[in-house]
Amino acid sequence: MKTKLKRILVQISSLLMLVCALPMMLWCLNLINNAALDYEYAGAGCFGAAMVYAFSMVTGIAGLSFSKKTYRYGWCRKLAYIQTAVGIVLIIPLQSYAILALPPLFILTIFYLLALGRQEDY
Repeated sequence: MKTKLKRILVQISSLLMLVCALPMMLWCLNLINNAALDYEYAGAGCFGAAMVYAFSMVTGIAGLSFSKKTYRYGWCRKLAYIQTAVGIVLIIPLQSYAILALPPLFILTIFYLLALGRQEDY
């Protein structure tokens, strides 16, 4: 993929991640009381999901700051992998609330990883 197009896609995915992270974080924090009444660890899972959305802001900022430095995409890729792994782990405590809280996280992270592309040898 051409470098300019790749840079634009990384910037767009990073901006989308930043724009969606704060409202979703606040929404997950508002879900804590309802989730704690329904399932045993769902309140803690909602808090964890809010923290993952806060971490996705860090990932988005890293994508914006390193978008012109393709040799730094490895750092962005590692942050996105950590974010995806924690999101998958959170499915267990969230139970049915995972369907409400996690799809934007996974969709935007996959878009971010696709924009970064595969690791290139330099």
